[in-house]
Amino acid sequence: MATEASQRKMAEGSALKPAFDPIVLNRHPRRIDGPLRVTLFNALGGVKLDGIAACLSRPPLNRSSIVLLCESDWGTFRSGQMETAAEIARRLEMSFAYVPEFGIPAGDGTYRSFLGNAILATAPLEDVRAVALPMPLPIPDSLGRRLHRRVGLPAGLVVKARYGGHDITIGVVHLASHCGPDGRAEQMDAYLAEFPASGAAILGGDLNTTTTTLATGDAFLRTCALMMINPRRFRRPQRYEPVFRQLSEAGLAIDGVNAPHKPTFTFNRAIPPVFRPKLDWIGVRSLAPVAGTAAVIPARPSFFSSRVSDHDFVTVEVDL
Repeated sequence: MATEASQRKMAEGSALKPAFDPIVLNRHPRRIDGPLRVTLFNALGGVKLDGIAACLSRPPLNRSSIVLLCESDWGTFRSGQMETAAEIARRLEMSFAYVPEFGIPAGDGTYRSFLGNAILATAPLEDVRAVALPMPLPIPDSLGRRLHRRVGLPAGLVVKARYGGHDITIGVVHLASHCGPDGRAEQMDAYLAEFPASGAAILGGDLNTTTTTLATGDAFLRTCALMMINPRRFRRPQRYEPVFRQLSEAGLAIDGVNAPHKPTFTFNRAIPPVFRPKLDWIGVRSLAPVAGTAAVIPARPSFFSSRVSDHDFVTVEVDL
């Protein structure tokens, strides 16, 4: 069991400096006519990469100019040692930037396997920066054991890309699920401190807006009970999670950008949608969402296919 001191050491890292540099590959720009479609997806490591690529190759996701990926593995055992963000970008003919959050050391002490987040785009990515986030305390024993085998800190990405003659800041961030709303707010504070305060911007991520803490088994059971008693809370978490106030203060709007009250997380298809939470969000600044385009797309290539992730695709079109 990790002690409080060791937990704090893991959480603080090295003064919130990213443990690893971003990996970037730019391709020739590819133009998609019409409004700019943004798609967000927690890829669950990319373990079902072919299925993910199939989903992204079908309407309306095949018109995505920007794809934000959370939980994108790089060279891990569970992903078949695929560099998942790089491979999806290759198949979609997109540029990409990848931020390794945690590295898994090899036997020789080097790092070739990572867990992280990525931004894919049909335009080249510039000014790519990794932003380290604090690890909220207390760290559950199960997470502490995983962190003991890894090096790093949670980290988001901030990049710039040019579309239609406009420079747009693009960001992706994955907030903690084990902590309560205040812990996620602490992480968002750290991220937004490195995010430009003005100008056109898109920010998306798995914000894990559960409205509760999942740090212990008892807490998880209480959350499940609350989900049965008040399921609306988990599809409308804005009043319970300070991150929404933080996004608003940064000028990042979520209204019209996200399909209202539609859940985005499916632990099991047998669970009715009314009991599923809404965890994944996109915010935009100085960009206008196209009415009726915000949608949650099931993470399966067809109705009869198995799911490629426990999260769904979140997508919207915006006018420049």
